[in-house]
Amino acid sequence: MNRFGNARMKSGTRATKRGNDISPSAPNDQSVDFGPLPNYLGYQIRQAQAAIFRDLAASTDHLEVTPGEFSLLSLLETNPGISQVDIVQVYKLDKSTLSLAISRLIKRKLVRRTRDREDERYYALWLDRPGRQLLQRVRARVEAQERTMDSVLRRGEREHMLDMLRRISGVFES
Repeated sequence: MNRFGNARMKSGTRATKRGNDISPSAPNDQSVDFGPLPNYLGYQIRQAQAAIFRDLAASTDHLEVTPGEFSLLSLLETNPGISQVDIVQVYKLDKSTLSLAISRLIKRKLVRRTRDREDERYYALWLDRPGRQLLQRVRARVEAQERTMDSVLRRGEREHMLDMLRRISGVFES
């Protein structure tokens, strides 16, 4: 691993800022010293997450679904009738952020929203047939991506990594 924290980056390769991510760029005489960043867990977790999202976006671009929408569709599949309030609590999202995402899915006829029968202040969310079909297509790509990640892990490392990431997430839960 080089000073960039990336074994694939060749000597003489510089890094450029793209959006919120620092990504390898074309070789150049200049290089960027990342200092202690490559040794921070948070930095490496974010780099991995950004790479995974870029790959997923590239392979599902034609389906017009974001990783966040995939998560919402998955949640609705396994929790039919869940309320928006419950989703806000689960994901710890701002209500307006979730409302916008849900509205986009409804507009695309992937999800339907109905008033909760027991408490009319809340909306229940349901995955519609086009949403199920889209979810199946995206899930196939996500599972292929998971197999790609598994291919670089040794036996038992996946479970160990999942355990470590859950513990790291848990330490910051309030």
